[in-house]
Amino acid sequence: MDAAGCQIIYPSCPRKGLCLMWSLIDRKAQLTIVVALTVIVLLGLQSLFELVTGDKVSPLKLIAALVFVIGTLFAFIFNQVWRWLWRKLPFLSRAFFPDLNGVWDGHLKSTWIDPETGKPKGPIRSTITIRQSLFDISIMQKTGESDSYSLIVIPEATPKADRYRLWYSYSNRPKAQFAYRSANHDGIAWLEVNVAEDPDLLEGQYFTARRTTGDLSVRRHSDIK
Repeated sequence: MDAAGCQIIYPSCPRKGLCLMWSLIDRKAQLTIVVALTVIVLLGLQSLFELVTGDKVSPLKLIAALVFVIGTLFAFIFNQVWRWLWRKLPFLSRAFFPDLNGVWDGHLKSTWIDPETGKPKGPIRSTITIRQSLFDISIMQKTGESDSYSLIVIPEATPKADRYRLWYSYSNRPKAQFAYRSANHDGIAWLEVNVAEDPDLLEGQYFTARRTTGDLSVRRHSDIK
């Protein structure tokens, strides 16, 4: 699956990392929220226009404007403090989605065959940096040979199985000295955490446009403020 495929399956996430928690909400609830917000915004804008022009503002429109302003402020503030709340109330990680912010160190094991030896290479040291908010998430991976950056990130939560996974498409750019045997390419990967067993261990797999695959295993080394 490439980035375009992700957009077809998840049209509510049209660009990089957009709406982390939003994509965890079922489609019916998404539709209800969108319709409600659209009505509130339209009524709020109309009430603002009437205030500017000196026309009489109806109570309903005034309430809609207040709800819009308060809701916007609440979303902004909550996005700043949610990590603190998740630490104070650990059950939120399992009820919604865990906080995966941090620098994760480990290795990847590729099925790619080295043309010089005719054999797969050994484990490659890898560092993954995850930056997560309520509305956005990005994943960056660095190895000794290349850098990868996420294009689209999609969270998947299965609380009953205690399984939380990040699906993401990415673009890989090899360093110049390795470009002769490793071209630019795109791929898709997933990383999974079991919060109950080890909240600081991520394991997964990746699949590239070069028809190679590999395994990933990284452990959280440090946090990101």
